[in-house]
Amino acid sequence: MASQDDPSAVSPYPQPPSYLWSQFTEENDAAINVLREQYAAETGEPLAASSVVPDVPDALSVLQPPEPPASGRWRVFGQMYNLSNQLPSLEEQGVVRLGAPIPSDSAEKDAHASKVFELKKLSKSLLLNFLELAGILAINPRGAADKLADLQTIFFNMHQHINEWRPHQTREALISMLQAQLERTRNETRALHEVTDSVRKTLVGLADLKESPTGVGVTKIEPDNKAAVLQSAQNIAPELKETRQDDTWAALDEMFG
Repeated sequence: MASQDDPSAVSPYPQPPSYLWSQFTEENDAAINVLREQYAAETGEPLAASSVVPDVPDALSVLQPPEPPASGRWRVFGQMYNLSNQLPSLEEQGVVRLGAPIPSDSAEKDAHASKVFELKKLSKSLLLNFLELAGILAINPRGAADKLADLQTIFFNMHQHINEWRPHQTREALISMLQAQLERTRNETRALHEVTDSVRKTLVGLADLKESPTGVGVTKIEPDNKAAVLQSAQNIAPELKETRQDDTWAALDEMFG
């Protein structure tokens, strides 16, 4: 078998392994779930899809999560990846570091100020070297190789500073997202309180109209006219209900519009 470390021996688009359709069956899935439940009951560990059951049959072994590679490296579509996904330093990449390195244990505020200062210096150096490159190309184009190497070194240093600041950028983006979510929740809560107060005032006003004080807004109805008044009220009630609903929706539209 060819070595996995030889890029020429591994196809960038390999065929899927045969066990994907031969061993990932409903019967095997049910069997591995039974073993996982038994293992969780015996050990007291919470049951999860990533649970690994020891000593399973060979037909069920591919249904379990694989062990991490012993070398810490694996290949995907011809590219090698590492388990420890750490940013390599400029020295490890063989690039000359411009300026003093920023200590990792420095305070966040001081580190931020240092990186901003370093990026500003590198930006000015980049513009200056670009002008020098333009002058060299105008006089002696063959002698521009060294200046191009200087520009490449400056770009590598700027890119390294930006990559080192990714964790801070992630934290700031998360803080901004949570603040926006909190502000949106507060606005929705405030709007709900306003609607509740408006509805409560409307209900209080309807109760006041229904239970008017004696002698104020009350008309005495004669016995002979009670039937006619009740019939008239029944005819007017649906119209008043529709009008009240229209007024309520109009108030809500005006409030949230």
